[in-house]
Amino acid sequence: MRKLLYIIALTLPTLFFAQESEKENKCDLPANYQEPKPDKKIQGWLKRGDATIEDLRKHIAIDNDIEISDVVFLRISEQKGNGIYSACAKGKEIKYKRMGTVFMRNSENPFDVAK
Repeated sequence: MRKLLYIIALTLPTLFFAQESEKENKCDLPANYQEPKPDKKIQGWLKRGDATIEDLRKHIAIDNDIEISDVVFLRISEQKGNGIYSACAKGKEIKYKRMGTVFMRNSENPFDVAK
């Protein structure tokens, strides 16, 4: 009985990790893909500080040296004070965040001090 439990305890994690595959490319979008719609109330509030979705689209295009039409949003999660955005820029997935009215890449830390 103990041997059976040991075999199961060793086999299950092995099978679990064997099932994980490489990360699939989320930017392979179908031709009829529709972007998620942002909340109109929040966008109206953000319009005062030039922090709307269209402003972010321009920011991403300039950051990555691409055309504005090449930026496609995958996911939009926002509130008045902050937001997280996933977008495809020329076939590459990029994540951005908004703090107040400032956009930055999700991996950047605005509080890091360069020496």
